Amino acid sequence: MLERWGDFYLVAGGAAAVLIGLIFVVISLMQDRSRSSVLSGSKLFMGPIVLGLSFVLVLTGAVLTPHITAGWLGAITAVVAFWGLVRGIMSIMGIKRLGSEVHWTDVWFYGVIPSALYVVLGIVGFAIRQGLPWAEYGLAVVVTALLLTAIRNEWDLITWIAPRPESNDEFGAH
Repeated sequence: MLERWGDFYLVAGGAAAVLIGLIFVVISLMQDRSRSSVLSGSKLFMGPIVLGLSFVLVLTGAVLTPHITAGWLGAITAVVAFWGLVRGIMSIMGIKRLGSEVHWTDVWFYGVIPSALYVVLGIVGFAIRQGLPWAEYGLAVVVTALLLTAIRNEWDLITWIAPRPESNDEFGAH
């Protein structure tokens, strides 16, 4: 169905795999944090990133599957969209429960934006099943948006976790 898009999906899948690997590097940087902090952070912040990137891998794998029908690709896309939306809503509720402990952008970038992307993905899945010509572009847009959201969120995690200098001078001079 999306034969012309093979190179795009190879690159997108590779990017998702590399970004999942980066999350494991981020986790290793958290060795100085308490176990309870790491566990709650992984559920609310790392979990949505890994899941979103895993969905990109599933979608790219499905697109690259030889002879996949529009019906199967649409069904896989719909399942990913539903699962992602449920997880996005859980993230929104979990992050909101933290209250003032988190930055106001966290609920948007870890919950609301991914949830909106999964709603769009569900619409794209329906369009794929119906054979609508714009669906192939819609899927590429959502995959790209999921990757860009993951990049932004990984950057956010890394800058939050990164060690901070003990003095106010960023070069360590007193």
